Amino acid sequence: MWKALAIKELRESAGIVVLAVLGAVYVLGELTGTPVFSWRGHGLYGYPFVSDGLGSYFWALCGALAVALGFRQTAWELQQGTYFFLLHRPFERSHIFATKLAIGVALVLTFSAGFILFYALWAATPGHVPAPFDWRMTLAAWANWTALPLLYIGAFLSGIRPGRWFGSRLAPMAAAIGFTALADYSPWLWGTVCVSLTGIAFGLLSIFYYVRARDF
Repeated sequence: MWKALAIKELRESAGIVVLAVLGAVYVLGELTGTPVFSWRGHGLYGYPFVSDGLGSYFWALCGALAVALGFRQTAWELQQGTYFFLLHRPFERSHIFATKLAIGVALVLTFSAGFILFYALWAATPGHVPAPFDWRMTLAAWANWTALPLLYIGAFLSGIRPGRWFGSRLAPMAAAIGFTALADYSPWLWGTVCVSLTGIAFGLLSIFYYVRARDF
């Protein structure tokens, strides 16, 4: 059952991931000075990881992926009636949602890590940037990476939480955005990690509370 559920989640998330990959191609083209569309011109728009606007691109691309996956695995399946099939299988309800969360977090973190590493390797390759490269310059990007699961968990929780969409149901998503902003603007890496882990812990506790308490 674990394997079948994992395959199902991967298969149904593939479309969103493919769109994210296409978005990454466009973004990396902009960051590396080789834009996909010729009318955008060529040339670097800033020094990699220092003054290139990577943070905005990262949240627009990877943040959108996290939110889309969170709602796709919950609200969309509830709307389609998939839950009524899944939750009547001979499998613990908490195990079903734990598998969903594991797949979703793995996809978000793997994709975003690949995005950062590809750009960092490009910047570190001699001849691409007319200046020295130090891997410590990537720390801010990795700090953002640690906060990324907050958006996924916020979307996931909003998707399974009962309530009106234009009422209290989206409160977890709003809280996740607040935690993410707080983590992102922390001047210390340890501060970002602490805020991220605190928000993730609260989110997971809330998710499994609703998993146990809600009658789907």
